[in-house]
Amino acid sequence: MGSWWVLVLAPWLPGNPGIQARGPGLWQWVALASWLPGVHPCLLCFGPPIQRARLCRDITGAPLNDPRHRHCLEALVQAAVPLASVTVGSGQRKALREIIMDALHFLEKQKDMKPFEVSLQEAIDIIWVKLSHLEEAPACIPPCGYQPAARVFQCATCRLVDCQFPLDCPVQDVWAHADEAITLHCNVPFATPPDLPITWMFAKDLRTQDLALFEELQGGAEGPLSLTLQDPTPGTIACRLGVLSESLVRKYFYLNVSGGSMEAEQGLQTRFRAVLRWPHGRTSLHHTASLGLGLALGSMALVLLLV
Repeated sequence: MGSWWVLVLAPWLPGNPGIQARGPGLWQWVALASWLPGVHPCLLCFGPPIQRARLCRDITGAPLNDPRHRHCLEALVQAAVPLASVTVGSGQRKALREIIMDALHFLEKQKDMKPFEVSLQEAIDIIWVKLSHLEEAPACIPPCGYQPAARVFQCATCRLVDCQFPLDCPVQDVWAHADEAITLHCNVPFATPPDLPITWMFAKDLRTQDLALFEELQGGAEGPLSLTLQDPTPGTIACRLGVLSESLVRKYFYLNVSGGSMEAEQGLQTRFRAVLRWPHGRTSLHHTASLGLGLALGSMALVLLLV
């Protein structure tokens, strides 16, 4: 919990640019934050409570315990409630912070020019206009994989949130014949860094996702996103994108391997039928040979008689 407060308040610690030396210390800010029940988290993400307290003091001219000061703080909180729905891509967090801080600075500049309620509504309108120009983060694509591009920053929690998917994809059934090549692909439907290392593994005769049962297939650390098997063997093929400590996804293919291809089976059936017909062929050949031998003997006997 303490690290979360430091994350929120660190940009405003004494000694940072723009902070007066006489400002309160870190623990005073934490105490002030706990003194403001119901403060919406979105304000805590980018603007510390001390800034809002100073803003309301400058606007109302009243001390912290004055009802007018508390009314100002409550108005800021209520105005920030709709921002709970704001979610931006992780790369847009800095832009979101600048939008919120610019709105607070706008209020400071307007304190002597317009009523506070009017300036506050204008500031909120400016926030929504600027938010509409931010790029949307890519959607999470199920069912598996760590997807950095889809990470978002939630204004309601002041946190970066990843897609809640496991690294392991469901096992896919692949059907193949023992005497024909098959190609497996380790591509994924979401964006990945270029030249990402890929590892192929195999668990023979098993349908499993237990990495302890796999053996790494020989090959380069940065191979292509496909693997071609010339003689498939039953078992599970797995591929891992990324290094072991920072994997993005793991895909699994269970190889259902049958005896042979259709062409091979047809050839075997043709030869088998020929073998079944072989006795017929053999009988016919025997009769033909006997007839030829009889004609030859008769011819020899006729020549001897003539002599």
